[in-house]
Amino acid sequence: MKLYKEFLKEFFPKCEFIRKVSLNAGLGCPSFCAYCNNSSFSPVAKTELSLMEQLEAGIKNIRKKNTGILAYFQSYTNTHAPVQKLREIFTPVISHSEVVGLAIGTRPDCLPTEVVNLIAELNKIKPVIVEIGIQTANDETLKKINRNHTAQCSRDAAMLCKNSGLATTAHIIIGLPGETMEDFTKVAELVKECGFSSIKIHPLHIVKGTRFAEEYQSGKIKLLSFEEYCEAAAEVIRIVSPDTAIERISAESPKEILVAPDWSGNRVRIWEGINSISP
Repeated sequence: MKLYKEFLKEFFPKCEFIRKVSLNAGLGCPSFCAYCNNSSFSPVAKTELSLMEQLEAGIKNIRKKNTGILAYFQSYTNTHAPVQKLREIFTPVISHSEVVGLAIGTRPDCLPTEVVNLIAELNKIKPVIVEIGIQTANDETLKKINRNHTAQCSRDAAMLCKNSGLATTAHIIIGLPGETMEDFTKVAELVKECGFSSIKIHPLHIVKGTRFAEEYQSGKIKLLSFEEYCEAAAEVIRIVSPDTAIERISAESPKEILVAPDWSGNRVRIWEGINSISP
């Protein structure tokens, strides 16, 4: 199993440490998922600062010798705009002297060829990681949660990025309503098939301000137990390539908006649970 810090060390060999600075480029999403509240995972989902003000503030907070800054376009869908607008957004950030690279969070249905070509162009300036929210390989689930793309769309976007020389991170969710171990293995196989550089594995967690919060409180959604999640995450890790770095296995959300489960952000406990699963 390869850890994300090992991947970053290979990707940025001149930096002793890499720290992400989260950014909100002011872009939206083509559709809003049933589980999504950007405030639950992005510290800058709500900000009045300009993009460069956010960057400078983030750098100031973590500036340290031998630390490279990975500018992380985290909030919403960061390729959901015309190419020229994206060029205007990304260029000043990647040109910043303390930024060693970009991480761009997006969706598979917002990675047309012209956008990937732009990102590949930026990748020649400094390394770029494209973080793609694929979530599941079950088309019926994708429809139910209002993703409005397919598993094939995820494959196409991932392969387009890979063939353009870009590093990619897959986001998947374990425990979406109605899914079973068969679904979790299928999405792991998709990640392996597409050669993702790294993976973020999240348990489904319920946050306020979402459709899922309403459905959970009315008893329509049943979450996986801690043990069930660890078993599924261990199986996903077993299936994906050993060269795919494991970036996350938890899902932290502010206590004031987290509804359930109360263990979803406990990384240490989750790792212990995963490691206790027999190979």
